[in-house]
Amino acid sequence: MHELPLVFFTVFGQLAAGMVLIGGISSLSHYSYSLIKINRMNMASLIIMAAAMLIASLHLGHPFRAFNVIWGIGRSPMSNEIFSFGILFGITLVCVLLTYFSYHDDGKKWLLVSSLCQRIYQIPNLSKILSLLLVFFSLIFVWMIVLTYMLPTVKTWNTYYTAIQMYTSMLVLGGIAATIFGLYRIGIIFFFIGVILILLLKIPYINLMASVSPELTSKQYIWMLIQCLLLVLALALVIVNIYRSKQSIIIYAIVFIIVLIAELCGRVAFYNLWTIQM
Repeated sequence: MHELPLVFFTVFGQLAAGMVLIGGISSLSHYSYSLIKINRMNMASLIIMAAAMLIASLHLGHPFRAFNVIWGIGRSPMSNEIFSFGILFGITLVCVLLTYFSYHDDGKKWLLVSSLCQRIYQIPNLSKILSLLLVFFSLIFVWMIVLTYMLPTVKTWNTYYTAIQMYTSMLVLGGIAATIFGLYRIGIIFFFIGVILILLLKIPYINLMASVSPELTSKQYIWMLIQCLLLVLALALVIVNIYRSKQSIIIYAIVFIIVLIAELCGRVAFYNLWTIQM
C-alpha cells in the first residue's frame, strides 16, 4: 500500500495533537493535575511527532524533499499541514524545556539554563498563553490534515465525515494516552466522546460511501468491522477498569494498543476509498 506512511503519519500526528490538546486544557483547568504529569505527556508527544515526521518523509521518496514544503506554504494544503505540524512541535518543545528546567535541579552543569528558564517561566500569564497556543495549534494542525484530503475530485473524501474521522481519532487516541500519564478524568472523558462518536457515525458513513462507490466500499467492510470491534473491546476494558478499586495503568496501556490498532485499520479503509469520479 503506497499510502501506508501517510496512514501512520496522520494517526500518529493526531495522537500527538490529542495529547497536546488535553495537556493544554488540563493546565488551563482548575483541576489539580500535576504539571509534571502534563510535561511528561508533552515529552512523549514530541517523540511521537518526531516519529511521525520521519515516517511522512518516507512518502516523499527522499527525506530532504520535505524542505520543499516551505515554498508551498499558504497555497498548498500539504505544505500548510506540515508547517502547522512544525509550529505545534516547536511550541510543545518550548513548553517542555521551560517546565522541565523550572522544576528540576540538574546541578551546576545546567544551572544557567535552569535560571534562565525559571525567569522566563515567571513572566505573567506565560504558561497560560503557551497552553492556549498548544490547544489552538493542535486543533489547527488536525484541520490542516482535513483540508489536505477534502478534495473536490475525490468524492469519497470530500465529505464532512473526513473531518469527523480526523478529530475523533484525535480525541480517542489522545484521551486514552492521557490516562496512561495519570490524567484520568479528562482522558476518560475525551476517550468516551471519541469512541461513541466513531461507533454511532460508522453506519451513516458506510451508507454514504456506498452511495458514492459501492464496489470500493464493500472491500473496506472488514477494516471497518475490525476497527469497531476493537473499539468496543477497548470501551469495555476501560469501563471495567474504572469500577476497580484501583485503576490499572497496565490495562490502560493495553487499551491504548488496541485503540491504536483500531484507528490504523480505520485509516487504511479511509485511504483505500481513494477514487476519482469521471
